[in-house]
Amino acid sequence: MARMSAQARREQFVEAAIRVMSREGLDRATTRRIAEEAGAPHGTFHYAFRDKNELLMEVVGAVTRQVEHILTDAVDPRRGLAAAIGDGLRAFWRHVVRDDGLQLMQYELMIFSRRTAGYEWLAEWQYARYVSAALEVLRRGAEHEARAPRIDLADLAAFLVAAADGLVIRYEVTHDEQACQRELEQVIRAGALLAGVTPPAREELAPARPAPGGTAP
Repeated sequence: MARMSAQARREQFVEAAIRVMSREGLDRATTRRIAEEAGAPHGTFHYAFRDKNELLMEVVGAVTRQVEHILTDAVDPRRGLAAAIGDGLRAFWRHVVRDDGLQLMQYELMIFSRRTAGYEWLAEWQYARYVSAALEVLRRGAEHEARAPRIDLADLAAFLVAAADGLVIRYEVTHDEQACQRELEQVIRAGALLAGVTPPAREELAPARPAPGGTAP
């Protein structure tokens, strides 16, 4: 059997850690449990990472890159700024409801970072990456508008990320998809109006969770 490279082993542990923490929570994601999920000997963990905290840094990087890819894949800048707002937020929301354990994991990581001396910067970095990703798709969409937006796009990106973050918390507490989707559309409309562009048409997102007694499409 070919020997696995150090980088491949690190990626294997990161992917396993995300699965374990999403399903079982941060506290239960011991290095032994993560190695078990990865199908790797526990001793190999310390060849890939100095400690669990280093692994958590890599996990934060992986989940933020995932959101960046979701936004860039969803947005066609040629459709303009309003579409960039709508398409980006709706794609992000589909990502949220597809795996709410992943969202809970990210909040746990944020709390861990803020409470762990020397890792406070990690939560700030994660949030800044989200705002930066939003700003990039907004700028690309704005390039195809005849007029400059009424609001600074950095302020608009920060507003949209904060609003989306609040909706994620609401969803995790209530799991009321219909209410959250209505409010998502209100956030999209508010963002477009702040930018001075015509809001995109409302969309009804298909439910990600099966209704009681039924199945999801």
